[in-house]
This record gives sequence, structure tokens and C-alpha cells, in this order.
Amino acid sequence: HRAALRYLHHLAQIAVPTAHPMVTATLAGIRREAKETLPRQKTALTWDRLVRVVEAISPHDLVGARDRAILLIGFAGAFRRSELAALKVDDITVDEDGMQIRLGRSKGDPQRKGALIGIPRGLTRNCPVLAYETWLRQTGITEGPVFRRIWSARDRRAGATPVGTPPRIGPHALSDRAVTDIIRKRCGDTHLEGDFGGHSLRRGAITTGAKDGYDLLELKRFSRHKSLQVVETYIDEASIKARHPGRSRF
Repeated sequence: HRAALRYLHHLAQIAVPTAHPMVTATLAGIRREAKETLPRQKTALTWDRLVRVVEAISPHDLVGARDRAILLIGFAGAFRRSELAALKVDDITVDEDGMQIRLGRSKGDPQRKGALIGIPRGLTRNCPVLAYETWLRQTGITEGPVFRRIWSARDRRAGATPVGTPPRIGPHALSDRAVTDIIRKRCGDTHLEGDFGGHSLRRGAITTGAKDGYDLLELKRFSRHKSLQVVETYIDEASIKARHPGRSRF
């Protein structure tokens, strides 16, 4: 640190090199470069991409039903991976209009104020509410964690899968890392190009909203960001070409 170097040189009663104009100019250049370098972001799993992914997943087996629900609910609620992993059945209320999710503590809510998230019931087979209902119906889960590990039914002694024995649903919630792995695997299965990860669903939902014309305040409310400045980066990314001043002139 520059101040620490200055202090140590004063103690030693020798010239302070940090006061030299060349040092000052060099440090200023480093700061400018750091500010101007955009952090690498995960690829946004926008709605068009998400549809390609979930359409390739069968809802008729347990793993497929779970993964479809994770992807569709994660997008619809702009959830962080940790928030998805922490969801419990008691947090969710479903009616004919859709679902309400009571979100507890999360990265954006360290004071545990919570947030109420509404997801409307859709009309297509890619409705998040339908995906959630399908997952619960197939598993019989009525309490505890919503998204859990699925164990294949194997007779460990014989090393074979007994005929007619269904997979076993674990009692514990998936980890946030497991949610990331599911997103990556499903995007890879569909051969989508990009660097997908745990933030791709959240980023994709906000980016899709920006492309659809929702304003800054609406997106901030939807994403539960504390800062408008953060949300603005999604809008800038979504409209960098669509709203270019020369678009109608080129």
C-alpha cells in the first residue's frame, strides 16, 4: 500500500519514492485500467435460450422434472443459485393465478427482511408453476427442501438395479454448487455456446426484461438489487446494439 511505504520510509529517514511524479503517474494509470476493465460475466440464459434447454428435457422422469423446475423457477424469479438451493415447500404458496415465494435471507438481504416474489401461472408447457407442481407430484414432497439430490436405485451388494425399484429422493437440499452443475450440464446437452453458470438464470431474466422494454425501476424491483447502477449494466448490455443511435441510419 502506498501510504504504508511512505510511512516506513519516513521511519527510516530516507527519501520517499512514492512522491516521485513517475510513481504517481504509473499508479494513476493502473487505477484507470482497473476501472475500465469490465469483469467477466457468465453468459445470460435468456428466455429464447432457456426454451431450447427445457424443451430438450423430459418432464416424465424425476431428474428431468427437477431440472426443468430449477431452470424455469430460477429464471422466473431471477433467483441466485443459493436462493434456489435454499427454497423450502413452506416458502411457496400456489393458487390458480400462480405462485408466491417468501424469500428469506440472501446475498442481497443480509438483514433478513425477506422478500415476496410472485410468479404468474402461464399458458404453455414451459410454465414455471406447472414445472413446480409436476416435480412435487412426481416426488410426493410435502415439506422441507424443494430441490434435492436424486439417488439411483441400486442394490449395493449385487451391484444391479432391481426391476421396478424407483430412484430415491434424498432428504437434504441441493447445494448451490449442484445447482450450478445442473445449469451447466443442461446448457451443454443442448450445445449452447457460452460460459454458463450459476448466475446465468438471473442474468438471463434481467437481460430479457431489459430487451422487452421494462424500465430501470421495474427491473430493480424484479431482481431485488439494492443499486440502480448494477441493474443499469444489464440494460446497457441488452440495448448496446438495439438502441444504437445509428441503427436506423446504417
